[in-house]
Amino acid sequence: MKKWYLFACMPYALAIIIFYSVAIHMQIALKGWPDGIGTRGFPESLLFHVNIQGWYLSVLGIFTVFVVPIIILLCLIIPKWRHFSIYFLLQIIGLVIFLLQMFFAPDAYVYWFWD
Repeated sequence: MKKWYLFACMPYALAIIIFYSVAIHMQIALKGWPDGIGTRGFPESLLFHVNIQGWYLSVLGIFTVFVVPIIILLCLIIPKWRHFSIYFLLQIIGLVIFLLQMFFAPDAYVYWFWD
């Protein structure tokens, strides 16, 4: 049973790891933070890393915001599935934690990330 809780927490744990790994990669590759918006002037490896981050966070965010609430509703409606709702609720909690953890990231990186 506990392995399922761990499995349910993995998507946003990976999102936080990717978020900070891009920050570290950016800091090393650019020797600081970007001066402006976008990825112009980024080395190819950093650009690849940023694209992976963008793809992963986009898919995960869309799934969490639009699909997970429907799945939770179905789990609550169907009595046999009720015990599964907690695992999908962890996805929503993961999104909130992901957004809150940005307060610990450098401001220049978070500014670049949202633009």
